Amino acid sequence: MKKLLALILAMLMVVAFAACSNEDDTKEDLKDYLQNEEVVDKITNNDGETFYFDIIDSESVTITGYNSGDKAHPLNIPATLDGKEVVGISDQAFYYCSKINAINIPATVTSIGAYAFAGCEMVTEINIPATVTSIGEGAFYNCSAATSLSVGAGIDAIEKYTFMGCTSLTTVTVPANIKTVAQGAFYGCTALTSVTIAEGVEIVGAQAFQDCTALETLTLPASVVSIGDHAFDGSDNLYLDGVTVPTDTASAAYKHIHEVMKLENKPVDQAPAA
Repeated sequence: MKKLLALILAMLMVVAFAACSNEDDTKEDLKDYLQNEEVVDKITNNDGETFYFDIIDSESVTITGYNSGDKAHPLNIPATLDGKEVVGISDQAFYYCSKINAINIPATVTSIGAYAFAGCEMVTEINIPATVTSIGEGAFYNCSAATSLSVGAGIDAIEKYTFMGCTSLTTVTVPANIKTVAQGAFYGCTALTSVTIAEGVEIVGAQAFQDCTALETLTLPASVVSIGDHAFDGSDNLYLDGVTVPTDTASAAYKHIHEVMKLENKPVDQAPAA
């Protein structure tokens, strides 16, 4: 009898231990899932476009990725996904979506991430609505078919490399709401013939318009206090006749330095920054 009771107790202990072990395993599996697996939200519309997004809160989302067919088509970014406002476009969300030929950004969007539309090589117009208050670096890098650019009033800086390699732009006006045109912002825009920088802009960064080889006319305002190294290098027809600047300003000093360097037949890239 005692042996039978001992055997029953031993069996109960084994069962209890196994149950605890299974519970521990389940907890560990759940922990691994939460740590290592990303739950992706996505919506596919009637046109076969899939938008991937992250939920920010109960009212808003940000787009993180995109898939579509192989035919050229416009991109109409929805104002809402899953009943929530689209307020942001994340880094590289539409990176090298080479079949997009137009971009329509709704007024709900307030931020555009780094390299968000980089490599959208068929896009012909870049229009940034006034609701957007920040654009990451390289956001429109190598949008090589873009012939027109409009920057909304909500932006106060054009970040590094934002429009680098937009080789079909012919004219650019930097509006008064922009305080800084950062390093390489328009680097290599080789079709650019005219640049007008409005009164209110304060800083033109290093290499901002470098290798804009077709550049012939440039208007700089009195508000500019700093022009970075090599900001306009590679524009051989620019410095003697093509620069319009107010007198007694940093812009005028910059023009004079480069005119002297030209007359002395020295490379423009040896000139110091203003």
